[in-house]
Amino acid sequence: MENLITINIDGKDVKAEKGSNLLPVLSKMGIFIPTLCTHDQIKPYGVCRLCIVEWVRGEGWTKIVTSCNFPVKDGQKFLTNSEKVRRERQMIMELILARSSNVPEVVELAKRLGVTEPRFPKDEEGCILCGLCIKACEEVVGVSAIGFQSRGPNRSVVSPFDDEAHRCIGCGSCVYVCPTNYIKMEEKDHVRKIPLWHVEFKMQKCKTCGQDIAPEKQLRYIRRKADLPENFFDNCLNCRP
Repeated sequence: MENLITINIDGKDVKAEKGSNLLPVLSKMGIFIPTLCTHDQIKPYGVCRLCIVEWVRGEGWTKIVTSCNFPVKDGQKFLTNSEKVRRERQMIMELILARSSNVPEVVELAKRLGVTEPRFPKDEEGCILCGLCIKACEEVVGVSAIGFQSRGPNRSVVSPFDDEAHRCIGCGSCVYVCPTNYIKMEEKDHVRKIPLWHVEFKMQKCKTCGQDIAPEKQLRYIRRKADLPENFFDNCLNCRP
């Protein structure tokens, strides 16, 4: 029990694990906190800033913080839906909606936050620059095949020199974590393609049933990292003895 602390959320005292980030605590309480850049398998870093809350530090002294990467301490107080929080969230949402006005996931979240029409010039970028694809490739897969390019309004996620991502192994992690479904993956005739990174991969077939298992390059990478025998992926899971 010594790992548990008490924090105050919207006037209610709740128990939380010492050092845990605030967002999971709020989610466990059933409090809706919008976010477009968090994933269970990736270290949070608060880039979309939609998950902001108001940290009450003293009488008349508050600070806006991102809840996804804010470690809680005993006795802290937070407001999740104050006027200040709502106002700043709507401004952030307006900026995201202006950039990605044609993305259904963005439009729906904006409506939920009371934003239907941004005051800023609209664009139709499918990528919201959350960076989850980059983080997944770097932190989870350990490859770092893609990255950010430029700054400000010209910032984008690209493969090196906007050419073929030579380090990409075709695992599709970037596709799975993308919150807007902007990154597409295609599989046809035993070939997997990720057009955005200008890459395609030959799939390895199960030697027993002939079904595709995964890209050959991905399986070579896994064998090397895990020091597995050369024939480890000869058969799919269903056909292994």
